[in-house]
Amino acid sequence: MLHWKKIRSYFHQCSRQRYSVELEGHYFFWLFLVFIYSACTENFPKKEVIIYAEENNDLYQLLTGGQVACKRFDLLQDALQACSANDVLLLLAEGYPERKTELPDDFYKILSEKKIKAYIEFPDRLPSGTTGPVLPTKKERLVLTHSSTAFSLVEGQILDAGLFSYTRVDDRDAWLKGANVAGFRNAIYGLDSTDHFPILFVDDGQLIATTKLSDFRHSRYSPINVVQGVINDILHYLEIELDEKTLQWSPLVVPMYNANQKLTDDAYRKAVLKGASWYIDSRFLIHPQWQSQWRAYDTLPLPVGPPVDTSFPSGDGSLGVMEGHYSYINPDGSQPYRYWLRADCVAETAMTLSMASSLDDHNVYDSIAYHLMDFLFSSPTFKTRANQNPRSNAYGLIGWADTHPYVYYGDDNARVLLGSILAARMLDESKWNEEIVELILANFRTTGKNGFRGNSLREPSIEDASLADLMSRDLINPAPHYESWLWAIYLWLYDKTGYAPLLEKARKAISLTMEKYPDEWIWTNGIQQERARLILPLAWLLRVEDIPQHRQWLQTVCGDLLQRQVACGALREELGVGNKGKYGAPASNAAYGHNEAPVIHENGDPVADMLYTSNFAFFALNEAAAASGDSSLMAAVDALADFLVRIQTNSSHRPDLNGCWFRAFDYNAWEYYGSNADHGWGAWGTL
Repeated sequence: MLHWKKIRSYFHQCSRQRYSVELEGHYFFWLFLVFIYSACTENFPKKEVIIYAEENNDLYQLLTGGQVACKRFDLLQDALQACSANDVLLLLAEGYPERKTELPDDFYKILSEKKIKAYIEFPDRLPSGTTGPVLPTKKERLVLTHSSTAFSLVEGQILDAGLFSYTRVDDRDAWLKGANVAGFRNAIYGLDSTDHFPILFVDDGQLIATTKLSDFRHSRYSPINVVQGVINDILHYLEIELDEKTLQWSPLVVPMYNANQKLTDDAYRKAVLKGASWYIDSRFLIHPQWQSQWRAYDTLPLPVGPPVDTSFPSGDGSLGVMEGHYSYINPDGSQPYRYWLRADCVAETAMTLSMASSLDDHNVYDSIAYHLMDFLFSSPTFKTRANQNPRSNAYGLIGWADTHPYVYYGDDNARVLLGSILAARMLDESKWNEEIVELILANFRTTGKNGFRGNSLREPSIEDASLADLMSRDLINPAPHYESWLWAIYLWLYDKTGYAPLLEKARKAISLTMEKYPDEWIWTNGIQQERARLILPLAWLLRVEDIPQHRQWLQTVCGDLLQRQVACGALREELGVGNKGKYGAPASNAAYGHNEAPVIHENGDPVADMLYTSNFAFFALNEAAAASGDSSLMAAVDALADFLVRIQTNSSHRPDLNGCWFRAFDYNAWEYYGSNADHGWGAWGTL
């Protein structure tokens, strides 16, 4: 009880005295404030934070780590009974995504009577009525529909919550809405042109989320600064204040090094060995014990399924290797596997493991690489009757995938060849030489007179024309993504044999492509990847014909590629100009997620692409530096190598995501993030 008369009397007496020291007056002023605060808090005890959640819930862990006094309960009814007047209650969706949070009939009445402020996730009812059915999502993302000073949140920013589920409710004003939207970090076309639904909103004074936002770490929500801002807004509404330092967490999957961290002397070696171990740890190598399970998913129209149980044994390469992760994130933070067997993946894995073995004398890796090479060339997996028939136009070709052995992409066959050549060399094995040479000549025989083969050839159409007709096609296809690495292969074989037509067709195709650079190039997902693809044949052309024009071509393309190399070594993605793009950024919200697509939405987005640009550039720039003797190219290679080593994944929680590379990396935020517009090989696809 405050005795205001006594307080006034005390200060009246003080005012008659002459204090010569100003500090003494300040002392009594602060003493007075402390006295007032203490008296007030006696009448208004501190609110308690009551939480219904599992102990490992990310929001609960964040609060306890921030020294917020919480009482956690395993049963909702116990949590509700523990609430006193004016307490704060958090119900954090234990049953998500299978089961809504089931609330007692009188739940909201109790909250109102006790003046409890609550945050409720995934409820079966609202203060204003019931919720609808639980609905899954595929490409929908969350969009901020308000701005907030915390973490500089701006209306229209995107939060990617992976494959989230939600309960449908009537449209209303909301803090967050779900929608299928295009854009990198912002919903570039807004929400008016797309179906959208409330996710986070206030209903009769209570904060409701129709999905689960509290497991942001386990579910790998991104970008992190937006997630932090949303969590901060939720807590602020509940009058729980955490500073920005406390609102930090270590993501489930992180880069091996930060942007400025000094690399150790053995960082490169460790990166290679960790990358090699990833194939085994993830169980991508098929084993007889679970081959039937693999086959069940591989034969689906979309060959995608759950991660392989890591308690299962890893294969030895004799049954092949799966493609990698699908670019979707499940609520538990896992990612589906692409169960496809692709010939290029088999060859490149053999190459990777044989090279890793040379660093560590790891005989197991050599053995797996050997089995993969035998699987590639000796098993019927990528064979058809036509490509095994010496009288067929398809003879010697290798099919794209086990499900599509009749489809022959030139760029895929080129990667099969490069991987096989290097693997055979590292294994010091010549048994596949005949198949390798035959595959080169099979592609060469089906290349037109200008050196272009087209994006792909298929059976039975490849049989409809004569071989002479195929070789005399007057085709010009300036699309390095699809065409150019076969030219590098032709130049490689020319260097070994001196067979002039190999050089002539490669040189002519390169010359015609450079004539059309850059405005008439047919780019696939961006112009940077096209530059990256052309550098290898340009480098090997310089090796066999070192003339000024060839040096100038190499200098031009390398220079333009490296103009977009940033300080950390990353290569910034870039879209081409005009209407020549095959798979550009989505032109509308409706187009998002239905085709191949870049991981940026517009030029300037700070993203590197490890699937289509950085990987090819790294290989090719190294060859360009060696062929040209240009020290600036080697410096660029070193910077790119450092960047790739830094961003290799590191995870103690998910073995299948420890040691790989995701397709997209935001080098400004230093996190795995990009536009996930691609229908399967998006930002979180792995390689």
